[in-house]
Amino acid sequence: MLKQIPGTLGAFCLALLISSLVTPLAAAADDEVVISDGPATITHDELAEILASTPDKIRNAAARDRGDRFALINELVINRKLVAEAEKVGADDPGYRDLQSRLDKVKREFAFKRALANYELPDLEALAKERYKTHKDEYATIPETRASSHILLAQAPGPDRTELREKAQRLLEELRAGADFEDYVEEYSGDPGSSKRGGSLDRWIRFGDPGITPPYSEALFAIDEVGGYSEVTDSQFGVHIIRLDGIRESGYKPYEEVRGAIMEDLIAEHRKLASKAVSASFGITDDAFVDGDALEELFAPYQ
Repeated sequence: MLKQIPGTLGAFCLALLISSLVTPLAAAADDEVVISDGPATITHDELAEILASTPDKIRNAAARDRGDRFALINELVINRKLVAEAEKVGADDPGYRDLQSRLDKVKREFAFKRALANYELPDLEALAKERYKTHKDEYATIPETRASSHILLAQAPGPDRTELREKAQRLLEELRAGADFEDYVEEYSGDPGSSKRGGSLDRWIRFGDPGITPPYSEALFAIDEVGGYSEVTDSQFGVHIIRLDGIRESGYKPYEEVRGAIMEDLIAEHRKLASKAVSASFGITDDAFVDGDALEELFAPYQ
């Protein structure tokens, strides 16, 4: 046992110490003490329970390496000795009230969680389906998305863009009159990525898409019909002429796709209600005794 090994022994004795714990731990009876050092004792069952709740990384390392095993056991002994030290604190100790307050908090949380665990979740399937019907916009909306192409007359922010806008306006009028868009992309666009695809952004965009500069998104969703063009649009990249290439109408995801999110919310709501019910179950009852005179005396200084 640990207490039988002097603390001044070297690493070799330490290895022997750890080795002496291996066989007893595996063969010990359920009620046998397997670690003892002064006020710190740990039984076979206690250690088994501790190991079961220890993080895998720490437990597995201790199982393979005797040094890690000793470190784990040492930590357990330290904890037990600290608890024993705290138990020596009497009512006349200045830290007694604080200690009791902390213990009471742990006990309250333990009792509350235990009582809450007795509240079983009801079958929420019917409620989830009803929530889907009444809150479709919240859970199931598929927003309208649009495909587009553009011609970018590139220019960094700062310089005056009057001439650039006038040029863009002229090109826009020619496009609306029937000029070939892809030819103009090749000749005028300063966006090297989309230019290789005839001006296409090659993505579906929803209104307010965070991956798209807001002026572009707003101009795109202002176009009335597929094949139409936006007005000349400024962004930080320059001046755009945008063509609407396609529309995917908004709609709703089927119930099965959003069931998980709805269930998650319903479970959270139920647990909140259950928590209130548990708290209420511990509230003051009609059988309680309250000394009204004592209360008046205690509250008087604060009135």
